Amino acid sequence: MMRALVFAAAMLGFIASAGVAMAAPQTAPKSFSDAQTRSIETIVHDYLLKHPEVLLEAMQAYDDKQAAAKAHAQNKAVAANRAPIYDDPTSFVAGNPQGDVTIVEFFDYQCGYCKRVFEPLMDEIKKDGNIRLILKEFPILGPKSVVASHAALASMKQGKYFEFHQALFRNKAALTDDRIIEIAKSVGIDPVQMKKDMADPKIIKIIDRNEELARALAIDGTPGFVIGDKVHAGALDADELAAEVKAARAGQETSR
Repeated sequence: MMRALVFAAAMLGFIASAGVAMAAPQTAPKSFSDAQTRSIETIVHDYLLKHPEVLLEAMQAYDDKQAAAKAHAQNKAVAANRAPIYDDPTSFVAGNPQGDVTIVEFFDYQCGYCKRVFEPLMDEIKKDGNIRLILKEFPILGPKSVVASHAALASMKQGKYFEFHQALFRNKAALTDDRIIEIAKSVGIDPVQMKKDMADPKIIKIIDRNEELARALAIDGTPGFVIGDKVHAGALDADELAAEVKAARAGQETSR
């Protein structure tokens, strides 16, 4: 409704200014009289009632323009942040480290949409065989998400990060502290050592850098992806993932 009112007001202003110009381009008044304003408002009102699709078309055009502007800004941000996106040594790399297409995922272990895309993503990486997956811890859904990310990053010191990452996403229960410990034990992690490693101040710095990078890329929710050089917000299904990987691969071929 608010956008409709904005567009109606914009249309009124456009018609009003056009009316002035057409009426007398050299001697146009600076403003309309009250009677003229009411007449124009009535014309606009009646026209929109007869042709409501105009507002829908205008709103769609507005949304498309906003989306294009955001995509352009994100593409520039990717180009300006290539090192932290693709070459941060603190980000775990799964899949094929030498893959010709890179998928970067910003995720939260409590995010339902992240859980929804997890299996399709794992399947695509396995099926394709030539995808490099970079994982960026991005805990934005509360304290338990932060604890889970700290635990996951701490598990790197025991060489169990990816096993733990997968187990956290396949977990169906609420992520309590006790549940996180149970999941860690299930993949062979020493929970006592993990708790000690979670206190490493480097972990906070890693998460802070990921959050800063997400802001730079205008990723404000989870999951967020960079596939090739294109930013995607939200979950992608199996077909969409495959299509984006194909497009990224084709784009690289074209640029050579």
